[in-house]
Amino acid sequence: MKVFFVFISTLLVFPFFANGQAQVRSETWWGLMTSGQIAERWSFWMDTHYVPEIFLIVRSGLTYHTPSDNFNFTAGYAHLGLTTPFSEGRLIRPERRPWGQIIFRVPGATRYGVSFRFRYDARFRNQFDSESLLDGYDLNHRFRFNSAIRYNIGHSEKLQAAFSFSMVNETLLTRGPAIADIPYEHRIFFLAGMQRGTTTISPGYHLRFQSTASGQVRILQGFVLWINLNYRFKDFKRHLLREFPADKI
Repeated sequence: MKVFFVFISTLLVFPFFANGQAQVRSETWWGLMTSGQIAERWSFWMDTHYVPEIFLIVRSGLTYHTPSDNFNFTAGYAHLGLTTPFSEGRLIRPERRPWGQIIFRVPGATRYGVSFRFRYDARFRNQFDSESLLDGYDLNHRFRFNSAIRYNIGHSEKLQAAFSFSMVNETLLTRGPAIADIPYEHRIFFLAGMQRGTTTISPGYHLRFQSTASGQVRILQGFVLWINLNYRFKDFKRHLLREFPADKI
């Protein structure tokens, strides 16, 4: 399974290197993800991701979990602040994003957990000219394909914590009707995990490979720190519904 994920990652990022020289820059990615169980098969989530001088997103969603919890379905809304060429890193460009996703977790009680996710984003982004924001919004359709493998290392009685390692691949395809400035992007995340109770802390490293509409190739890389909080509004007969950091990228 691990070899399969590495092989797929290589196939997805090879076209970037085949295109020639790429722009490389560093970035950091910070995330706080929460999920609250509100009924036996329903949960509400709220998450925030921040990459300095690139984007800030606040996203909400309502999730339905099937009885086996191997499938779950989420729909929601997100609001973003984006940078512009003239804002010197300030996140002044708003984006409105209705979205929906489906996750499938491969059944099996082993040390490995595997999941596949499809997400659709309707991206309404504020238009701008060479020096200011305009009144209108552009629409792009984005399709996101995510696969994640999680290895459960074990539990430490001394630290009262469970440890894991995850590798996440995500391919993002953006289409019209507006011009897509980044029509293709691939992301790879390597995450360590420490879970105590309902809190998971996930430091790691990420790579983002982007192909722009002008033909440029960008590689963005750097440190990741995500904190995932799962909670319940009341005690339910069924166990806490499963939520993982890879669900909320």
